[in-house]
Parts: sequence; C-alpha cells; structure tokens
Amino acid sequence: MHEDLLGYLLGALEPHEMRRVAEWLKEDPEARRQLEQIEKSLKPLEENFQPIEPPPRDLVARTLANLPPMPRPGDQSAAESGDEVSSDQPVVELASMNRIVDSPPDSAIRWLDWVGGIATAVVVLGLLLPILAESRAESRKVACQDQMRQLGTSITQYATRNSQERLPVVAESGREAFAGIYANRLQDMGLLHAPWLRWCPSMDRPAADEYTLASLNSVTPVAELHTVSIDRLREIQQVSGGHYAYTLGVVDHDRYTSPKFEARSSFAVMSDAPYISTNGPTRFRVLSHNGEGINVLYEDGRVRFISITAIDSMRDHIWRNHHGSAEAGVNVDDASLAPSGQPPFVTVNQR
Repeated sequence: MHEDLLGYLLGALEPHEMRRVAEWLKEDPEARRQLEQIEKSLKPLEENFQPIEPPPRDLVARTLANLPPMPRPGDQSAAESGDEVSSDQPVVELASMNRIVDSPPDSAIRWLDWVGGIATAVVVLGLLLPILAESRAESRKVACQDQMRQLGTSITQYATRNSQERLPVVAESGREAFAGIYANRLQDMGLLHAPWLRWCPSMDRPAADEYTLASLNSVTPVAELHTVSIDRLREIQQVSGGHYAYTLGVVDHDRYTSPKFEARSSFAVMSDAPYISTNGPTRFRVLSHNGEGINVLYEDGRVRFISITAIDSMRDHIWRNHHGSAEAGVNVDDASLAPSGQPPFVTVNQR
C-alpha cells in the first residue's frame, strides 16, 4: 500500500482512489504513520531543489565582442603561399613538417577558417539559447505544478480531517478574511511542509525591503493574526498565500461558506495569482511563466496549464464568479480564486 500513500501524497491518484485512501487514513493510525515517514523522506528533495539559472541574454554579443580581430585576406605573406608558380596550373602544396612544428597554432588558421569558426559559433549559440531558455521556462512551470500538487494534497488532507469535509475557510469578515489564509490554516494543522512552497519558481520573491523576512520565510499562526498590529496584519494578509490565488469560498443557500470537498475535476481550488487592476473595470494580468499562461489546481488534485488566450473563454472563469465579479462564488459550483490579500467580498472589513 506504499504506492497508494505515495500517490495520495503527490495527488497522482484518481478521485475515487483519493477518497478511498483518505478513508483508510482516518481509520488506520499505522497508515498515517507511514504517510508521515514518506513525507519526511521526500522533504530533503524539496528543500534542496535549486532552479537552474538561465544563460544571460547578451551571451552572443559578449562572445563576439571578446574575439580577437579578424585578419584581412590581403595580409597573407608569400611564404604562406609557397614558391611562385604559373597561375594557370593547379598547385597541391604539402605542408612542411617544420612549419607545423615551429609555427604557433594561430598562424596556421587562414581568415576563411576564422570566419567559418565564428559563423559556426554564432549559429550554434543562436540555436542553443532559445532551447535553453525554453527548457528553463518549462522546468519552472513543471516545478510550479509539483508545488501546487503538494499544496493540493495538503488541502485535501485538511478537508478529510474535519467533520464537514470543507476546504480551508476564508472568513467572511475580520482579520481572517483574506484568500492567503489557506497557508496559515495548513500550517496550524501541520500540513504545510515547507513555507517556500507558496512561492512560484517562475517569479521572484517580493523584495525584503517591502516586507519583513519573517513574513517571506515563515507562516504566521492563525491565533497571532488577532494580536498583531494593523500594519503587521496587512503585511501578513498580502504575503501569506505567496504567488498563488486561492478559492474565496461559495454562497450555499444564501449562506457564505467554504467549498465542500467533492474531488471535482472542474472546480478550481488554486492557481498562479494574477495582478488585479481595480481602476475602472476589473482587469487581470498574468505575471508568471513569462505571461504565457497559468497553472491551475483542481479539486481532484490535477494541475493543468492554461494559456493566456484561453483564460477568458473558460466556461467557469477562475478569477471571476458567475456574476462577473472578483468575489466569492455565487453557488456551490462557482469557483472564484483571488490573490492572498483579497477578501471574499469587496466591502468586507478585514480588521
């Protein structure tokens, strides 16, 4: 059954299998112990993950700038061409052993060879750099997907451990009324295995001069939200959820609540967070993955990459509810995600 536990931890099982393993974990303490051991064995891999830095954009220009000057064709000496012969007869020149031994390597390189070598280097770099850049972007996208799956598994475990089987709740108002509180609640339950999972590999973390290192490198317990200063609270609300948008909740029979976990393949739980402009009509701008698209985590644990051109054409827009507002879903099947600091309703008091 270790394979089932590993698949459950990575969110790689089918929805009915996720539910089966969740029920098994509820009833079997030994299974929970084995799951904790697997999590601990995977933790060093998570902590030691280091994204590969891309090559500098000006690598080709710098390479060309540092090459020695190209020799002129007219600079060749008569000694290089051998004895004078009739121009209308073909000449086959055998290289002198002494010339090969005594002459420095550079003197044996004719200017055409030099030009050919440079042209080859430029062509190779021109071919490799886009491939390296694309490979770098793809690796970051895949790393982001892996982090989302881990967060999705933690969210599923959170839901299966409470009697109502609901996802981490965003409060309707008050100090817990912000989307990023999912991370605080997972931390309190011991389900957020590494604070850095909140930061997408394709984006830089916020600057330390904007936020305190404590906010960037750790997650504040929910109880402390009610004792910190207003300024500190605002900072926590902005960064707790990291680079990810989380569900703002739903309205169920005229009552605001957290979504009930049903392993739906069409209900979005988390995504790369957009930049939201509220000046005039609400507009969203994609910041991650070179602006090409976003990763989206669904309730069944699957992660999909959605291109920027397909976001607005989705039947259930992930950042707007069915009324077109950046607020909580208007029914139980209306997924509406938002960045860390956003409350479930625009007019909510977050203090």
